[in-house]
Amino acid sequence: MSYTASKVKGVGRHSWSIVFRHPVRKDPTGKVGLRVRRGLGTTDENEAQRLVDQMNEILSDSSLWDLSAKPLALLRYNEKIVAAFYDYLEPKNTDYYSLREAHLPLPGADQGYAKVLLVGSTGAGKTTLLRQFIGSDPKKDRFPSTSPNKTTVSDIEVICSPGDYEAIVTFFELREIRLHVEDCVMAAVLAKVNGMDDNTVSMRLLEHSEQRFRFFYVLGDPNLDLDDEEEEDEDQELSVNEHRVTTEERSRFLAVIKGYLAQVNELASVSTKVKEQLIKELNINPDSLDSEDKTAFEEIFDEELRQKKEFHALVDEILDEMAERFKLLKDGELEYDGDQWPLTWKYRTKDRTTFIENVRRLSSNYAPQFGKLLTPLVQGIRVKGPFMPNWYNVVPRLVLIDGQGIGHTVSSTSSLPSQTSRKFDACDAIILVDSAKQPMQTAALSVIKELVASGHISKLRICFTHLDELKGDNLPTRKSRINHVGASLNQVVSHIRETLGYEVAVNLDLLLSERSYYLANLDQVMQEKDKHTLEQLKDLISTLETSIFVEKISEAIPFYDEANLIIAVQNATKRFHDIWRGRFGKASSSNEPAQHWTRLKALSRRLALNYDNGEYDNLRPVSELKDRLMEHIRIYLNQPVRWVPGNVSDDEKKNAVDRIAREIHSKLFDLTTQRLWTDRLTSWNNAFNLSGRGSAQRRIEHMERIYDQAAPIPGEAATTQSHEYLLGIRQLVKTAITLKGGRFV
Repeated sequence: MSYTASKVKGVGRHSWSIVFRHPVRKDPTGKVGLRVRRGLGTTDENEAQRLVDQMNEILSDSSLWDLSAKPLALLRYNEKIVAAFYDYLEPKNTDYYSLREAHLPLPGADQGYAKVLLVGSTGAGKTTLLRQFIGSDPKKDRFPSTSPNKTTVSDIEVICSPGDYEAIVTFFELREIRLHVEDCVMAAVLAKVNGMDDNTVSMRLLEHSEQRFRFFYVLGDPNLDLDDEEEEDEDQELSVNEHRVTTEERSRFLAVIKGYLAQVNELASVSTKVKEQLIKELNINPDSLDSEDKTAFEEIFDEELRQKKEFHALVDEILDEMAERFKLLKDGELEYDGDQWPLTWKYRTKDRTTFIENVRRLSSNYAPQFGKLLTPLVQGIRVKGPFMPNWYNVVPRLVLIDGQGIGHTVSSTSSLPSQTSRKFDACDAIILVDSAKQPMQTAALSVIKELVASGHISKLRICFTHLDELKGDNLPTRKSRINHVGASLNQVVSHIRETLGYEVAVNLDLLLSERSYYLANLDQVMQEKDKHTLEQLKDLISTLETSIFVEKISEAIPFYDEANLIIAVQNATKRFHDIWRGRFGKASSSNEPAQHWTRLKALSRRLALNYDNGEYDNLRPVSELKDRLMEHIRIYLNQPVRWVPGNVSDDEKKNAVDRIAREIHSKLFDLTTQRLWTDRLTSWNNAFNLSGRGSAQRRIEHMERIYDQAAPIPGEAATTQSHEYLLGIRQLVKTAITLKGGRFV
């Protein structure tokens, strides 16, 4: 196959870009020939053509298609052209945390700061609690943004410190945003083909199916009529300069979106032709296909449509329009990557109002600003300044970390997102925010369960919100409501005792009760009538400031039998496989529902292309294997062969085991990530690349094979893989036990 480059100029753009198919890299459908589009930084057509000619020389010489040829290419060609080709040959995994850390380091225990992680179900009120901690007015500031739905995918880190206001913001890579835009374009085209109305088509185009990337924040919402909205409070209107979308701007945004929808209609026509051609070539009747053939046809249709130049032209236009929004950041400093896509934004000022106004462009979900917000493009926000509530005397020495909601999980096998549980080790306190309006749900239970298993339970604080909304004839007083909510904690303790063992639940009911806070009217400015909530909040902040974690050294020495560890690993691995058997539509005791082929393919794509921490929605194989292992290893740790001395208290035993569990948890993520993901990238690529009749079932077989090789059940078959798997876990656990004061018989 021959590869050629060409120059293009986007709609309304002055500078030229180069477009070519990369002869080595695969595209999102798994085919070699990744489409690359990169700005050339010139408005001169002759200069642009000269650069295109250089790229065509590289594309015509296969000896240059290896990373080792880059030094030679730099001697011959313009560095922009060399970068455009070879950047895609180098492994590229942006370390967003390190980018923020390089500019604005998080202070820690050495500086007297406690790091506090807020976790909770979407809509429980954790960001509203954060607002109270930092003194953010719910009407004038509206920072960070709150919503009963998924608001943003970014982490927000707040350093409470005297001095100027500073910010460092990191943005998702262009390749990741492009992937989601392509999904949106495909969803919109299919909606049009299936005869859905224009409103549905436009929302499929502007909002990703996972509801994590709401691109109408950036481009404008054609379905939003602000004239029909209820009038807002007067003091909110008079707060700060909102930079609301004007009538003229809204008209322009809608015209641009209308142009996109016209292209969607054209693509729908193209897709109809593609469909007819496939029907003719394959000699089939789509209406009479069985489920297997229908699945194959849908996959082929998807891949064919994604190869069309009209498809990529629309994606390019949308990305170009998004890039224009960065020009609205008049203050601060933008840093760009090799794709000329913003990598970071840095800002510093003494003025709090101006600071929040600028940062809100990158974090808001305020409807009157739809079309001028960058929120969906933001990966992480770190701010520093004298943030404090008006009801507290000093700026608390806290680092407050708020991230994506953990969702409303309904399965007892659900695991937390890896980006959440990976933070447990580095934090001094973990606040679980849960709504008092209903009994504790599975998502909140999953947090407590993992904290117990991993030895971090001493860091937990629980905040029950919406206490004012808990009503009933049997709940006439605040005390009765608190007792009603507190009763759900007994059920939590019972569940943990049943699943992780009696030893781990010693005094757990007392600990959870003592560390629970009951809050009302958090979405309002605290007043005299809120004295009970104010007392709770003041006590909580005071407690958090002194919560810097110091590991307790226990005099108790547990002695373990290594043979029992093998049984623990065997049971954990069996549970992991049982979960996935259910998801693969096979007999299982896990009660997990069978997953549609599109969800399994989406997961394989995340793992093959290294996106989203290798997770798709609630499918998190790396975290799930880690959690099953951690749970069963914790049960093993709770039951040593003997204790020395023999008269050790239950609390001392628990402290000793917690030390070991924390050490294991900190290392286990790396082991499961390596075995299940990084060591098997080729296998995940093979699973993702499958297409044609029977591909859905073959993908399941590929995934089963990956799991069998990465996590073989010990004892079922003596293989090299099972030996390596068991050896790796045994070494990890044995090292942790001996390092933290345990012994083996």
